[in-house]
Amino acid sequence: MAVSPSRSSVLCVTAAAAMLAACGGDDASAPDAGAVPDGGDAGDAADPGVTRYPAGLETSPVTAAVAARMRDIAAAGPGQRDDVFMKVGASGTVSTHFLFCLAGPDHQPQYTIDLGGRDALSATLAHFRAGLVAGNTPFDRVTLAAESGRNAGWAITGAPSPLEVELDATTPRFAFVNYGTNDMGAAASYGAALGPFWERMGTLLDQLEAAGVVPIITGLNPRADDPDAARWVQTWDSVTRALAEARQVPYLSLWVASAPLAELGLAGDGIHGNVYVDGGRAEPCVFTADGLAFNYGVRNLRSLELLDAARRTVLVGEAAPAAPVLAPVAGAGIAADPFVIDTLPFTHSAATAGGEAARDDYPGCDQGQDESGPERVYALHLDEPTALRVVVLDREGVDVDVHVLTGDACVERDDRLLDRTLPAGDHVIVVDSFVSSASAQAGAYTLVLQPTSP
Repeated sequence: MAVSPSRSSVLCVTAAAAMLAACGGDDASAPDAGAVPDGGDAGDAADPGVTRYPAGLETSPVTAAVAARMRDIAAAGPGQRDDVFMKVGASGTVSTHFLFCLAGPDHQPQYTIDLGGRDALSATLAHFRAGLVAGNTPFDRVTLAAESGRNAGWAITGAPSPLEVELDATTPRFAFVNYGTNDMGAAASYGAALGPFWERMGTLLDQLEAAGVVPIITGLNPRADDPDAARWVQTWDSVTRALAEARQVPYLSLWVASAPLAELGLAGDGIHGNVYVDGGRAEPCVFTADGLAFNYGVRNLRSLELLDAARRTVLVGEAAPAAPVLAPVAGAGIAADPFVIDTLPFTHSAATAGGEAARDDYPGCDQGQDESGPERVYALHLDEPTALRVVVLDREGVDVDVHVLTGDACVERDDRLLDRTLPAGDHVIVVDSFVSSASAQAGAYTLVLQPTSP
């Protein structure tokens, strides 16, 4: 790894079967390597109130902090039905390969369900199969909040919007949310599309949480249809994971889940997930080794596992399961005590408001901009030259810029995103508040550092 974690480290609080990249290993022979493992609340001692989501995991850890956050969201909607979830997304959500097969033989008898020995998931299946909406279970309901070819903006547009229509029709407690692939193409470049995606997803998730609906966010598939798009998918996965991490809600990385599969787990179009076929019939709910060699088998299993963890911790009140966790980000975000970038990819959410206002110019990058507002400072040590994509994301009413410094010289700045190969050694990244009309546009932001390749 190119980054040297000088002040913070990965804490491997995990069952043996969950030893993943976050703990320095990849036990491919261990069963359910991406699952939320059963067990006690082993990760809580290291949990400062915000759980970091390791980049190498298929599903984010469900710690005590995440469980508490989900309970807080649920408390905002006492009238929501605890046995119902809704689906929000595009073609991957519309597909009958996604979750339909879990509705059971009374509703979808054409499918085989093989939990592969994971009998503990049966209680969650029974719980949500009982939550009928217009005669269908949440698993096989044709959602009004998903349509092929759409991006996150579609779901929240209109009066009522598709999201509002489905919310009213189902009164759900949970929601599977999956956008990203179509959003990538919603601007002049894949990088330029990140800001609008962040804003639209933020609005969508705000509306769900205000209604007392707990979001379970799913990232985007790998891409094999376009080499340039393929090079951006990991950045989009990191950004989407950061979105879930900032809100402390569950996340499923389809990038991590599918990248090791043959053909990246993709169908012939290089965009959509593939599915296990047995005897000429699609079987997306066969969770044996055969079924889990395909995208929808992995997606359905991991989605069910996250739903199970949410049901048990939010509705039943069980302790959060053990999971790999990253140590808290060290530092205070000021020049004398910067936040320490301890791993790559790196995601961190904070606010410039309340930070120091020690810098108002950046020699080497100064273009006359007023950066005299409060800033947050990060320290990065690289053991070797590293190509990095640095992204800072904010929402309406906040305007922060990102600066990369080597020594005291600024080598590059941007309002949103920059790509640069940095030499080995020590570097400083500053997220600073832009000042307009004598008013600092300080506020909440998320910083993402993603290693890139040519």
